[in-house]
Amino acid sequence: MNTSVIRYRVADFFKRFAPFDTLPHSELLDLAGTGRVKFHESDEYVFWQGKPRGPSLWIVQQGRVELIDARSGQEELRDLAGEGDIIGLDTFLNDGSYAYSARTSTDVILYSIDAAAFDELARKHAVVERFRNAHRSVTGSPASLRSWLDAPPPPMEFIAGRQPTERPSPAPLSAHTTRDAVRNMVRYRAESVTLPTHPPQFLSAADLSLFCDRNPALLLHEVRNAPSGAVLRPLLEQARRMINDGLSRAEDVDDCALLATEFAAAATAAAIALATRDIEDAGLTPPISPHCWVSFGAQARGELLRLTHPRAGVIYDGADPDAHAYFAAAAGRLHDYYLASGLDIAGDSWPEGCHPSMPFDTWRQFYAETIREPWKHNLFARRELFDLRLLAGETSLLHALSALVASELKEQGSLIPLLANDTLANQPPLTFFRGLVLDAEGHESAHLDLHRLALQPVSDAARVFTLGRMGLGCINTLDRLMEAAKFAPAHAEIFHRAADAFRIALYHQTRTGSATIAAASLSRYDQRLFKTAFQSILKLLELTTATFVGSV
Repeated sequence: MNTSVIRYRVADFFKRFAPFDTLPHSELLDLAGTGRVKFHESDEYVFWQGKPRGPSLWIVQQGRVELIDARSGQEELRDLAGEGDIIGLDTFLNDGSYAYSARTSTDVILYSIDAAAFDELARKHAVVERFRNAHRSVTGSPASLRSWLDAPPPPMEFIAGRQPTERPSPAPLSAHTTRDAVRNMVRYRAESVTLPTHPPQFLSAADLSLFCDRNPALLLHEVRNAPSGAVLRPLLEQARRMINDGLSRAEDVDDCALLATEFAAAATAAAIALATRDIEDAGLTPPISPHCWVSFGAQARGELLRLTHPRAGVIYDGADPDAHAYFAAAAGRLHDYYLASGLDIAGDSWPEGCHPSMPFDTWRQFYAETIREPWKHNLFARRELFDLRLLAGETSLLHALSALVASELKEQGSLIPLLANDTLANQPPLTFFRGLVLDAEGHESAHLDLHRLALQPVSDAARVFTLGRMGLGCINTLDRLMEAAKFAPAHAEIFHRAADAFRIALYHQTRTGSATIAAASLSRYDQRLFKTAFQSILKLLELTTATFVGSV
């Protein structure tokens, strides 16, 4: 067949798949002219793991290619490549050697292309560069919307002429940006922040809102002090809009999660105040003993971007005989205000052995028995209660409980290895293939469960590293991963990439409004991002079990 005809057919094939589908046909013809067509029978190797890279990349035209990892001494399937997939690309992003072996599992037709020509396309076209980089990292995904967090801040000349009267945040900004200002105002519940200038100048929330059209500090204050559920509901609608408008890409997850966490906490604080007001109006006497309300699980970890009611409980001094009835009634009334304010019901049930309203000694016994005999008390169901965050009340009770839990963890050696082993209960899928999600055992599904297969495994592993190194320590999953990277610097890259994988999964869950995504609805670029995320999560789980399970 005429060579030019083949080039046209190859270029037409390239045009069907990312990242080539947006490129000019002339450039695809040039790329097609750099390589040749190759045929492989089943069970042949295209390249070998660890070998130096060659000058070519390969695009699968027909058939199936397995990517095999043999570093452990056993062959493990890491990915499958089918029609339109590029293989060999990872070697140009790593140390110059092939990360895996490529072995055909059917008769295969490959189009080879010159790797240098592909790199030239990446330099000229951002879409090609993003696709190439997605083989290594899930960061840098293109933004389809503009986040208000990226709005230019007020100019310094404007700020100098409008000094706020409110007390500034105790922590100065690291940079004069809208994003940093919002982050500090929300975190420290401040109406103004200190700018990184000499002499110091201050930026108020009101002045910032003139430039970004949002005032989260004011909205948080109004939510926290809402006088009724009817007032709270529309305020929370504004909070939802503020969060959604801030989420334009995966890199916005940290700041939008902070907003969602603080709005949910403020709404719960308001609901607690309203619930206790109601039961006191009904004749119940408030106890004089100390108490605190805390949230547990995903809301406490700050990893929900939609406003749901937290799994909230109260810890109180059981010596006061009036406390039991009072807090049991308050916990029941609290649920009514969740409904009245429009907070989504998360559906989390309480594990056997506890309920929302318990005295300090009962909470202490709950944690002690879980740590001492985890196999007897359904550790897997109780693990979420090791993530807790103060909502309202005395901090001393929570600090005392945290100290007791940390002491028990140091004395008992069985809980951490069991938690680490349980992280393997929900492993990420292997890959996408022919529009389906494929797991390591070959099972296929039309849908991807982001919560079960991406978010939960990372949260569980991050918890293990925190409990195993620091007791209860920090709560937020992303913070836990960064702390783990400090404790184990040799594995810092694994923790950082797992954090990026967590962000991309949380971003897609929020954008689609569901934890379950149809695989066929994902673009090839998004599938590539998720495949990289799956590999990062699996490495984190493998590191978790290697670090802690051996100590059983």
